[in-house]
Amino acid sequence: MPKKPNQKSGSFLYWSAETWAFLSLRLFLALKFLTAGLGKFNKDGYSFSNLYEGFVAGQTDNFATNTNLPAIPYMPYLHGIAYFEILVGAALLLGIKTKYALALMSLTYVSIGYSLMLIDNFDGTATIGTYLLLNAAALYFVRHNKCELLR
Repeated sequence: MPKKPNQKSGSFLYWSAETWAFLSLRLFLALKFLTAGLGKFNKDGYSFSNLYEGFVAGQTDNFATNTNLPAIPYMPYLHGIAYFEILVGAALLLGIKTKYALALMSLTYVSIGYSLMLIDNFDGTATIGTYLLLNAAALYFVRHNKCELLR
């Protein structure tokens, strides 16, 4: 005789510890990415000039001074990273293609970590390494995702 489905099994009160672990990691990482992306626009108020004249100009000088790289590889990266962080952070927060958003976030953390290595910012590299480990844990637990808008 087939078992009757438990009516309460779909309730968030009965989610597994793994589901709660994934949800907490997902929310934390999404908010971290959103905050990082929006923070690049903020210096005494949010504006595009703060992004381009503040963050991009400062990091361009930093790379030009501390590396031997020509500007061609890092200029598009610096111009697009804030938008990318906001887009991926929002997708992760809303649960849109969560596994893919986490994978893109991992690759972004690797690229940020490498760029910090290039400019000898070892404290920043260690911090990014921590976020990368949290991201890896979220990717491990993604199979326990119970609330997602678009799979």
